[in-house]
Amino acid sequence: MKLAQFLIVLFVFLSMGSSAQNDTLKVLFLGNSYTAYNNLPQLVSSLADADDKQLIYDSYTPGGTLLWNFANNENTAQQLDTTAMHKIKSENWDFVILQEQSQVPTIDHYRYNFMYPSVMKLKDSISHYTPCAKIMMFMTWGRQNGGQQCSPDNYCSPDFVDFSHMQDSLESAYLGAAEAINACVAPVGIAWKNIIENTNTVLHSTDQSHPNYRGSYLAACVFHAALWNSSPVGNTFTGNLNNTEANSLQTSADSTVFDAFSKWNLDAYEVTADFNFNVFHDSVAFTNLSQSRSPVNYYWDFGDGNIDTVKTPTHIYTSNGSFTVRLIADYCSSRDTTEKTINISTTKSVEHHFKENFEIFPNPATSNLVIHNNGTKKGTVKIELMNTLGQIVITRRETTAQNINISLNDLPAGFYIVSIRDEFSGSKANFKILKK
Repeated sequence: MKLAQFLIVLFVFLSMGSSAQNDTLKVLFLGNSYTAYNNLPQLVSSLADADDKQLIYDSYTPGGTLLWNFANNENTAQQLDTTAMHKIKSENWDFVILQEQSQVPTIDHYRYNFMYPSVMKLKDSISHYTPCAKIMMFMTWGRQNGGQQCSPDNYCSPDFVDFSHMQDSLESAYLGAAEAINACVAPVGIAWKNIIENTNTVLHSTDQSHPNYRGSYLAACVFHAALWNSSPVGNTFTGNLNNTEANSLQTSADSTVFDAFSKWNLDAYEVTADFNFNVFHDSVAFTNLSQSRSPVNYYWDFGDGNIDTVKTPTHIYTSNGSFTVRLIADYCSSRDTTEKTINISTTKSVEHHFKENFEIFPNPATSNLVIHNNGTKKGTVKIELMNTLGQIVITRRETTAQNINISLNDLPAGFYIVSIRDEFSGSKANFKILKK
C-alpha cells in the first residue's frame, strides 16, 4: 500500500468513533439505590458541563438489585425495555459502570458465588455488544457504624467494628472483581474513608447506609477524576454546597484517585506503541512490542512511501538512506505513536540485476522451496532464511545449479526473508516468502 492510500486510511481511522475522550463520553450506570440517590449520574454530568465536557448517560438502578440480576437478565422492573442487557445493547458506550448491592461484597458466600461470576458474565456481554466500552467498578462505602451484614438466607459478614473496618472489606472485594476482568475502579469508598477519618463531615443519610447530598457529590467528584483523568479541584459546579465544603470534597476525590492511579487500574485501557527491528541487508524484520487490548489496529509508515497494517511486518527497501518508521497503535478511542530511524546501505543497481537472475517458488510454500537460477554463472552462493524476529533459521552454501531445493519441513508457518549472496562478487538478493 502506497503512502497516499495510507493517508486516506489514516484519515478515516482518525475520524472514526462517536465521541472523543477529551470532549464527550457516553456512560451507562448499572447499579441500585446507591447510584440513584441524589441522581448521581446527573451530578457527574453537571461537573462535566462545568469543565467544558459533555457526559451522555443512561442508567438502570432498581433498588436492592444485585449484579447477578443484571448478568442473568432478570427483569426486576417487569419492563423489557429497561433490562440491563437492553441498556448495554442500546449504545456504543465509552464506559459501563457496575455497582454491586452494598452488602454483597462483604459476605464471602455472595462475593465469590454471586458478585465475581456476575462481573465476569457482564464483562463478556459488554465486550460482545459494545467492544470498545471500558468497564469501571463503582467501589461503594461501608455502613456508618460498621456492624454485621447478613442476607435473608443467613449468610453473614464479619462483625465490622466501624465504618473503616467494613470499608476495607469492600475495597478488597472491588479490587478483586476488577482484577478478575482487568477493569478499572472508581474508588468512591476510599474517598469517603479519607473524609470520614480526617474530618467531621457526615456523608451518610439518616439511615446510616445511603449517601446524603455531600456523599453523592463526593462520589461524583471521584467519577469526574476517574472518567476524564481530570482533577475536579476548582470545578465551579458545587450544587447545594458552599464553596469551602465543595472544595474539600473535590480535593479528597483528587488525591484519592491520582495518588494511587495505578492501584485503581485506571490505565488499563491505554495503548502503548513500540517496536524493534532487525536490518538484514535491504530487508527489515519488525517486531511489534505494542501493549494494548484487543481489538487493536496497527498502521505502519516505513518512511519510503509504503505502509502496512499487519501486526508484525517485514519490509524490503529499494534504495539506500535513512528512513523514519512510524507505528500507530489504536485501541478504540485510545491511540499512541512511536517513531524510529532505520539506516539502509546496499548496492542497489548491482543487486537489482543480480536479483533478476532468480525465481523463488512456490510462494506461499508448504514443505519445499525451489530457487531457480535463470542466468547467474556457476559459482558458490550463500543462502540464508531469516524469520520475522531477525533470526537466521537456515544457512546453506550451494553451487548455482539451475534449481536449488530448500526443505521447509522443520519451520513453523509464517513470513521469511530468503537472502541469496554471491560469494565471489558480493552481489545479493532478498525475497519475502510465506510458509503455510
